[in-house]
Amino acid sequence: MTQAAALLALLVAGPAAAQPTPHEYFEPSPGEDALLGATAMGSSLPAALQTSSGLAIAPDVSRPTSPLEKAYGGSSTPESVDASYRVDSDTTRPDVVSYDDPFIPAVTPFKRLYAYDGVSEELELVVHQKALTPLEVGGDVGRQDDSFFADMTVDLEANVPVRIPSPGPMARVIKMEAQPQVRFELLKDSADNWFVRATERARVRLVMQLAVPRAAFSGALADVGDSALAASVPRLPASIRAAATEVAAHIGVSRAQAPKERVTKLVAYFRSFAPSGDKPQSHGAQLYLDLVMGKKGVCRHRAYAFVITAHAVGIPARMIRNEAHAWVEVYDGHVWHRIDLGGAAARMELEEDTSQLVHQPPADPYDWPAGSERGTDMASNASTSQGGGDPGASGGDPGGSSGPMSSADPQAGSDPASPPSSPPSPSLLSSLLSDSPPGEPADERPIPELEVQLPKPEARRGHPLSVRGQVSARGASCAGVRVDIGLKSDTGAIYVLQSLAADSEGRFDGAVMVPFHLGVGEYELLVSTPGNDRCGAALNH
Repeated sequence: MTQAAALLALLVAGPAAAQPTPHEYFEPSPGEDALLGATAMGSSLPAALQTSSGLAIAPDVSRPTSPLEKAYGGSSTPESVDASYRVDSDTTRPDVVSYDDPFIPAVTPFKRLYAYDGVSEELELVVHQKALTPLEVGGDVGRQDDSFFADMTVDLEANVPVRIPSPGPMARVIKMEAQPQVRFELLKDSADNWFVRATERARVRLVMQLAVPRAAFSGALADVGDSALAASVPRLPASIRAAATEVAAHIGVSRAQAPKERVTKLVAYFRSFAPSGDKPQSHGAQLYLDLVMGKKGVCRHRAYAFVITAHAVGIPARMIRNEAHAWVEVYDGHVWHRIDLGGAAARMELEEDTSQLVHQPPADPYDWPAGSERGTDMASNASTSQGGGDPGASGGDPGGSSGPMSSADPQAGSDPASPPSSPPSPSLLSSLLSDSPPGEPADERPIPELEVQLPKPEARRGHPLSVRGQVSARGASCAGVRVDIGLKSDTGAIYVLQSLAADSEGRFDGAVMVPFHLGVGEYELLVSTPGNDRCGAALNH
């Protein structure tokens, strides 16, 4: 109930109650709440927001958190394994990825979870300046802004910055509420990654009112010269400079062209990539060359190579990824602009139904080649996971302690290095530990064999645990299936850590983060797969 509605009820029950008079009850109107600036009951947040995509109703801040909810934060920190990005050579298209969207309107599949604005000597994408600065709270929503609510569960660690998502580049926090109330501050780095640092460990419900410049959701850049961009382009390492110069010449981009023209050419070239089963066998700078010259790869390969090439020709660019998709952002001296390069997975499973209100961005100013796999196409074909979310990481959450789980394609956005861990998820590992519900149709897909290797059986909280193996059925590989990794304690509690993706030969190999909140003791490793069109579900424990 809004404060406006609450005041009405109080007046009706006042002194005049001694002499009742007829009156008519009016249902609270979110539209009027938004127009009048009413606040949600027991909160300073607006009761509703009139957004460019429709009317957004404020989340119920008083709703308590649950140990089975998907949670952000936890073991995903500025120094965790997901804080840098190394590209892989699996250029096949993932079959299905999982995704969670905490924003209203939903920005599916463009939740900003990991951003990288620099390139290291090891040819990884990194955060150029990791120093954290305060993310201020307050201000007004401008006429050129898009408005959002955020509603997320966050696992806070004492004096440790933990990662949370944002809905778009240059987002601002107008108001926020946390339940239960704890002392914390919001922080960001040079790539606009968001973090929360608290004075104590706690699981909280964080609800925010946010504003993002609408221009940030469009790739339409302003006409500026190189002088406006120079300070925002990190120096490219010598280990990649020669290869990036060769690529730029091959594409036909140079500093002789206006920055806007360079970006247009880069977008057209990297959108022309295609998934390929003929995977490059190279590494380092040669892998970058092979990907670009061969136009091979899905979203993560395109975004990775785009950033390197853009920096080589003086364009500020960064790669953004989450558990289901990867894309780029380009700076024009005024605004960071989101640009999707395509290469999305065939299908997406949503942890929750976000169809109630979906963000409608400005028109895309760049052409799409025929047959492109756009992120918006994947989102429009999304299905809602059945079984009520858990937090887990993979596929949707961090083990009660860290960001959302990874996808079904290695390396974000088709990328697995997503954050980890969380409690039991009926739709993931835990569903395989119980019998199928009565009346459930029999699964006629062949049951695969799950071979698992654990190079180091010891694990440390807040550190990565390496897991590798093979998924096959009836002598053939289960290409592209999602592989969910979890732990089972001696008390029977299940913690879903993260998801990896099998390559075209059914192999998976990755590192999953162990959450801070796990107690010291012995745990059983759980590895499962929901299967795909050819292979059924299976559990190895």
